[in-house]
Amino acid sequence: MKSQSYSFRTNTLLKNLVGKDLINDDNIAIVELVKNSYDARSPSVRVEFTNLGQDGVTTAQTRILISDLGTGMTIGDLSDKWLNIAYSEKKGSQQGRGQFFAGNKGVGRFSCDRLGSGLDLVTRSKAEPIIHLPIDWKDFEVEGDKDRIIQSIPLYPKEISESRAADICGGSTFPASGTTLVISNLRSEWNHDKLIDLKRSLEKFLNPNQLFERDKFAIELVVKDLAKGDAGKSYHDRVNGIIQNQVFEKLKFNSTYITCHVSSADSSVTTELYHEGESVFRLRESSSTYPGIVDAHVVIYYLNPYKKAYFTRQTGIRSIEFGSIFLFLNGFRVAPYGDRGDDWLGLDVRKSQGTSRYLSSRDIVGRIELTDVEDVFQPVSSREGLKNTAEFKRLREGLFLDVLRKLERFVVDGLDWDSVPTTVREELRTAEGLDWKNTSESYLESWERKQQRIALSILGLIGSHPSRTQNFWFNPKLLEAVFETRTEDVRRLLDEIDGADPSKLDGSLRSDLSKIRRLIQAKDDAAISAKQESATLRVEVAKKQQEVEQLSKSTETYRAQTLFLQSIAPTEVKDLLTFHHQISQDSVILGNYLTKALRSLREIEGGEKVTKFLEKALMANKRMATVAQFASKANFRAGMKKEMTDIPAFVEQYLLNVAKDFAASNLTLTVSNSVTEPFDIKASRIELSILIDNLISNSGKAMAKNLEVRIDKIGDNRLVIAFGDDGNGLSEDIPDIDSMFEIGVTTTSGSGLGLYHAKQLAETMDGTLSARALAPRGMEMTLELVK
Repeated sequence: MKSQSYSFRTNTLLKNLVGKDLINDDNIAIVELVKNSYDARSPSVRVEFTNLGQDGVTTAQTRILISDLGTGMTIGDLSDKWLNIAYSEKKGSQQGRGQFFAGNKGVGRFSCDRLGSGLDLVTRSKAEPIIHLPIDWKDFEVEGDKDRIIQSIPLYPKEISESRAADICGGSTFPASGTTLVISNLRSEWNHDKLIDLKRSLEKFLNPNQLFERDKFAIELVVKDLAKGDAGKSYHDRVNGIIQNQVFEKLKFNSTYITCHVSSADSSVTTELYHEGESVFRLRESSSTYPGIVDAHVVIYYLNPYKKAYFTRQTGIRSIEFGSIFLFLNGFRVAPYGDRGDDWLGLDVRKSQGTSRYLSSRDIVGRIELTDVEDVFQPVSSREGLKNTAEFKRLREGLFLDVLRKLERFVVDGLDWDSVPTTVREELRTAEGLDWKNTSESYLESWERKQQRIALSILGLIGSHPSRTQNFWFNPKLLEAVFETRTEDVRRLLDEIDGADPSKLDGSLRSDLSKIRRLIQAKDDAAISAKQESATLRVEVAKKQQEVEQLSKSTETYRAQTLFLQSIAPTEVKDLLTFHHQISQDSVILGNYLTKALRSLREIEGGEKVTKFLEKALMANKRMATVAQFASKANFRAGMKKEMTDIPAFVEQYLLNVAKDFAASNLTLTVSNSVTEPFDIKASRIELSILIDNLISNSGKAMAKNLEVRIDKIGDNRLVIAFGDDGNGLSEDIPDIDSMFEIGVTTTSGSGLGLYHAKQLAETMDGTLSARALAPRGMEMTLELVK
């Protein structure tokens, strides 16, 4: 058999494979044609739908016109390029000045076939005649004819007049250069909702950061038959107008978000996290972990319930309907990544494996931007995603997840999810969006508590391996806000930072941390000085040891009596009150003995240890008296264990139901509580009662007759309880009002321990206790708590 050569033949049905069967989404088809206008250097493109029916739905007469002011084409361009399937002069090239072509596969033109079976292409290159190319795609759709090859279907481009061009395109004149595609016999039905969906696809088409260096590219959507219905509507709800890419600009409201940039210039990865408008930390690492990713930018926003409501107001749609993480390649969006329901990053699968640890596509929005001059990230021909190359896998499972984990640590471990009360969450879910400028946000935790947690675990939140770290910085304001109350924890953190490689610490941060160390040292020096000044009691331990032991035994006896009375079977209320009154009286006697002992010790040297024993005995005595009061009047159990307590309600009930008959029995007590909702914090109810009793006792010793207690809430997270009396006020013997809280300082017949203990108890609840003199007489003690 004689050798004979054969070759592939291109049947006309190839048109379907690269046209309506390949691109199976109408929005993607229009975006592909808009890309061609961009690549033709047009400053704008107009997408117009004509001849809709009265019901706002497309008809058999509807046409889609896509018009630009680009370079246009000559007869030669049409023959050699546009009609040459899979040929693209754009492959492997740039437009210049760092600009990229939007398409380079050579099949995007067949998107016309997806949209309609008829096409009239009208084009003109500068100073050239207008060319008209009509195409009926049905001529290529004959089944069963093996000899009907695509080259056998004749097409007839020809020169036409200005008036003929205007007639075809529906305008008065044709531009000096540009192209208009007139698509007829539409294959799909379009209505208002589908046109709004097209508008949103066009919004996401261009990356707002404009990775390419050219003037902004304007896209206009025109549907004149819907213009009347658009009147008075917001941008989000109307069809007609210039497309605005509002979503991917930096959100106008403050939020929690993270950015990451991979730079080929210095082979580095720079990550920075922001919260409510402030930078939290910045980290620069080596990019060696991500080979093949030479220029990438990632930004992820965390949307708590408030931010989701703000997002709805800014964009006109709920964040879940908008989508999640979008991908842009060389400045242009890669569909369908980021669309609702497209879990291309595995976020929702991952969330199901750790609901309380991981963020899902419902929690975040953002984008990944890639600049790729080496063509390692390649779109598939159907325009639905990228080829699954090693670099693409490394992007999804390496770079993106590393950035996401840093954001997750901050949200989960630092902010504790920024949780809001259940009632607020339900309201926000049903809201049609909130105005971020006029909304007061309410969270389960105050920022002060979150700030403490973030500051003291900042290195863990940054989470970088030392071998990869090149430089790191965090906001020193975090430590400046907590070092007063968490001095030892801050000192340990500074020691840990000192143990790291000093060359990797940002220079400005090193200076700020030195300043904090100096503040801590000044605080330590002040504390030592205060202890030395207050150490005026000198006792003989051996001489007073026996007295202390006797007093301690007496205390245990009374404690046993209290427990006995609490455990006996129910008796007549009158008898039970009598027993507990006796305990309280004996407690007063014991307290007097302890006070006298302390006063007698002040004149004796060497009794520092005895003083501490006496303090403990006096504290135990006060606790015993409080337990007796609880058992007789409060009608509920309260122990030393801390538990969630509605502080305003507890203080009011304790004052009116317990204290008025005991600690305040010689005072006229009035209580005003303006707080109408729960203010829950963890507290020991007995310790809180002792604190209140000490403040009341101080008023009594100051010869006060009246005591007024006011309970007010300041903002969302601060509670202020003020105890104001009409007693003798501040003694002239005490020059500094703050010194009255120091151990042993007194100007009454007391021991000088009551206010000292009260301040200690306030601090165990992360609160503060302060005092101020009233005019013309009296004193006000203020307890402030933060949740």
